[in-house]
Amino acid sequence: MYKPSKDLLEAIRILFPVELTPWDDYYTRMAQTDFFLKRHLLQASKTYFIRKAPFGGSYALLGGLTAFLRMLVDYKFTSEVQEALLEQGYKKEFTDFLGSSNFDQIVVFSIPEGGVFFPNEPAIILEGPLYLLRLAEGILLKNVNYPSLSMTKWNRVAQAAAPGSSFEFARRRAQDDLRTSLYAYLGGTTVTSNSEVRKGADIKVVGTMGHEFIQSFGDEFEAFDKWLEINPDRPTLLIDTIDTIQSGVPNAIKAFQKHQDRIKNAGGLPGIRNDSGDLAYLTIEERRMFNAAGLPDVWIYETNDLDEYSIENIREQIYTHAQKAGLDPQDTLKKIIWACGTNPGTCSDQPSIGGVAKLSTVTSWDLECEVIKIAHDNPIKTSIPGSNRSCWVIDSTTGEIICDLIYSRKEKPEDCTVVRHPDDELKKTVIQFTMKDCVPRQQCVFRGGVIQSTPTLQDVRDRSLNDLGQLHWTYKRLKSPHVFKVGLSDRLFQLRKDMITGNKLINR
Repeated sequence: MYKPSKDLLEAIRILFPVELTPWDDYYTRMAQTDFFLKRHLLQASKTYFIRKAPFGGSYALLGGLTAFLRMLVDYKFTSEVQEALLEQGYKKEFTDFLGSSNFDQIVVFSIPEGGVFFPNEPAIILEGPLYLLRLAEGILLKNVNYPSLSMTKWNRVAQAAAPGSSFEFARRRAQDDLRTSLYAYLGGTTVTSNSEVRKGADIKVVGTMGHEFIQSFGDEFEAFDKWLEINPDRPTLLIDTIDTIQSGVPNAIKAFQKHQDRIKNAGGLPGIRNDSGDLAYLTIEERRMFNAAGLPDVWIYETNDLDEYSIENIREQIYTHAQKAGLDPQDTLKKIIWACGTNPGTCSDQPSIGGVAKLSTVTSWDLECEVIKIAHDNPIKTSIPGSNRSCWVIDSTTGEIICDLIYSRKEKPEDCTVVRHPDDELKKTVIQFTMKDCVPRQQCVFRGGVIQSTPTLQDVRDRSLNDLGQLHWTYKRLKSPHVFKVGLSDRLFQLRKDMITGNKLINR
């Protein structure tokens, strides 16, 4: 099927087939054990969160929620699934039971896809029978962890590239190219080079020439000339095959001048691509040369293993030195397109995110009881007990987020007067707010086997922009960002403390 769609759920269904047994084996081993102990129908809840923000930042963006919910809807425990589990050593009584099961007994609460979330914040909450939650966790982590990591990385690239545009050229090197291309776009890039992703997602696909095209001619100008003759609608020339300044730019100017009318009539936007060398210096010199030749509208594409850090460095150099070359720094930066591939495509500086889903409540003696995982030697791994919710406390004057309050779903956020650091009694923030200053984070997104609403690709992109727009700039900078305040209500802080000091895994 080839059906580029603006609807995220439809795009995911086309791009990603349903897996046969989409979990790690230990989830089904626990579920089977629960079944034979007659504990499998106990009502429970699990919470997905990250312990630490990726890339040395203060936040992450939630990706993969729609892909996860799609699996809850589309996955069936078919005879083929049952046969696979039997072959893996599962008992027939259990596989027969699964054959009459589905995920419509699970309820899911979540922040919106594309939304900002912080360490310890309950990003996704699952509620339902224990055995189904175990299986659903295996599906959730696969579908949410990498997309959230990739989406966050590409959003950092897009922020660093502004006011220029950012392109995603990662297919050749990414470990999971389709997910990389999809979540790069959702994170803020504008186009992709990955033709296959357009099979299901309505994302613009572009491609320029490679060095081998010029090499195959033996003459740089002839290669440029023939390219523009055939491709006046895509008039981007790669100029570093021989010598960028001495050969590439002069030949590009000559070719653009020759085909100027052809390019205009085809609706093309002339551009050059740098793929090596000192990109800050080259960009300033190229812009100066094109302006002098009467070609001020030529775009400059920057490639060569870029990421958000190198982009920021190059931008700062251009902004500082362009004026000395007689250029307007802002105009120069606006006409740059940053085409990134390997580094953000592989998340090279952090190839995984520490997203986990922990059991948070379980029914015991007909009561819903909070559950905790304790790690005395590493407090960051001690979970927050209970099926909780969170809200953002907003400064009514600036519209910025002051802090993130995590509270028990048994509480009302407006009754909370303090936000406590989970592991330090001395760190707390006193808050006074009305409900208009409180933005609840989680919504019911899945109930009764039905996804409550599905976003478009643009909805997800807009959500990221909206959420990030409420963060002070000090939380968004690439280097040494401020740590965002995320804390617990008094009740939740005391409950967690009592369970840790009493070594109580379940609070009845």
